[in-house]
Amino acid sequence: MVSKKIKLDPQLVLKQTLIIMQPLILWLLRSGVRHPEFSVAIKQVFLEQASQELTRLGVKQTDSALSLLSGLHRKDVRSLIPVLQQLVESGGDRPRELLGKPTLPSQIMTRWLASGWQDILPLTGDNRSFEKLVRQVSSDVHPRSVINELERLGMIEVDEQQVRLIRDAFVPDPSMVEAGNLLAGSTADHLAAGVHNLSDMNDHKFLEQSVFADGLTEQSIIELENLAKALWLQVMSSLIEAAVPLSDKDEPNGGDQRIRIGMFCYSEPIHSNSNTLPKKNKNNNNEMISNKNNKSSDPQSVAKRNETS
Repeated sequence: MVSKKIKLDPQLVLKQTLIIMQPLILWLLRSGVRHPEFSVAIKQVFLEQASQELTRLGVKQTDSALSLLSGLHRKDVRSLIPVLQQLVESGGDRPRELLGKPTLPSQIMTRWLASGWQDILPLTGDNRSFEKLVRQVSSDVHPRSVINELERLGMIEVDEQQVRLIRDAFVPDPSMVEAGNLLAGSTADHLAAGVHNLSDMNDHKFLEQSVFADGLTEQSIIELENLAKALWLQVMSSLIEAAVPLSDKDEPNGGDQRIRIGMFCYSEPIHSNSNTLPKKNKNNNNEMISNKNNKSSDPQSVAKRNETS
């Protein structure tokens, strides 16, 4: 049975989406991706989501139906369908799932942080050792291989028969591929939860809430950030403690569901909605005309004219 769809205001949703896109566009710009590359790539996303929506609605997938729902030209639809089919065949049709699962080193470090164990562990042993920590996550990988990888990533230090956790190193460097994957996966899931709650009349609603406060000093911001970090460690520890035995029980019995529970914190100065775009001189048109008549080739005078235009 297909769930009912809530009627939304397209123009309002577009404005809200542009707000969501602001940090994403900043990420693209800082990464060297400009509008031409993005505008070409986004067509595939529109087609992919349109295809999934038609499937959800039980509508036959035709070029016309995909074009009508996505707004893409039928020529673009025909050219992109083979690309999407190739993604499906290669197993790349579920990017959030591919990006969502942490790597083995991340799983081990997360388990370590949530376990309450001390930051220095003996290398081997039956009780609270690094070897036991690794075996809790995976029995298929030798602890020495994990140590080599974590050392390479700068997450641990090994001294004789001890392993020391480097807490600061657990925050991924923005340039690391894994950090970008985690950001993409967690942000997409966060938005998916919100979109479901806003656009689906299904009785089930995902947890999607936050706390907002303003008029604070920088010191108060630091205090709240520290509180959030401390609370998250408690929440993460409780969730891992509950999730691990459930996963161990469900996976051998065909468990096919996934869940992501997160928490984020962001702060910035309150700035007015001022226009930061370059201001256009009211006399710009007249100045352009006079510049055409000005035969001066003095570089300084040219530079001054350009600054005012």
